[in-house]
Amino acid sequence: MSSSRNADDSTMADTQCHNCSSFVTPQFARVFGNNRNEVYGCFECMTATEVKRGRANDPVEADRAREEMR
Repeated sequence: MSSSRNADDSTMADTQCHNCSSFVTPQFARVFGNNRNEVYGCFECMTATEVKRGRANDPVEADRAREEMR
């Protein structure tokens, strides 16, 4: 019997930034994403400092961080 995972399974990492659609590794999504491994900012569309501060795991915080960069 083989087991399959659903696309919305929290153990499966999203491999795209929800903001700019850049590729992110499953490890990046696990570390910097939310509890569903979703990332709303990556090193392509946010500064490394903002990502490391945890602002990439929430869409509102990610938008606010990008606005502050302008």
